[in-house]
Amino acid sequence: MKLLRQQDDRYEFLLGRREHHVFREVLRTFPVTPLEHHRVTRGETTPALAGAQQLLHEALGDWKQSARRRVEAFLADLRRFAPLGERVRATFTREEMEWLLQVLNDVRVGSWLQLGCPDPDTGQRPQLTPQNARYLPLMEAAGAFEFALLAALDGTEGVGWGAARE
Repeated sequence: MKLLRQQDDRYEFLLGRREHHVFREVLRTFPVTPLEHHRVTRGETTPALAGAQQLLHEALGDWKQSARRRVEAFLADLRRFAPLGERVRATFTREEMEWLLQVLNDVRVGSWLQLGCPDPDTGQRPQLTPQNARYLPLMEAAGAFEFALLAALDGTEGVGWGAARE
């Protein structure tokens, strides 16, 4: 995913065909992070916090349902992704990119949880099983797309991982 140009609040990216397919597949998996992962506090939930925890779960559940519908509409919008030979040009507004970052982060974090919370800094490897193996490429791809969007929003040149090679 390579930033081609940015004008006002519109960002235009170039994706390779396979990269475009992966981008769409990553978005289709949303939501991945379970509601139970989100907590009001890191400590034990006291009776006083139980209401706040329930309210958080309800609000996040509503947001995820709304975002899921938005993902479906986003992917159905054929004007958003324009074929350019063997590549695809995608155009997003700044607001859409910020929303995409939230969706991609849910996929990345949810995948990380499914893999047993691996931590390369401590040498903890993903706990791969036949049931969760699909989450490793999902986690990596979501992170790569997040990086490209953040680099574009930051105004720095991101490292494309697909469009330049395809």
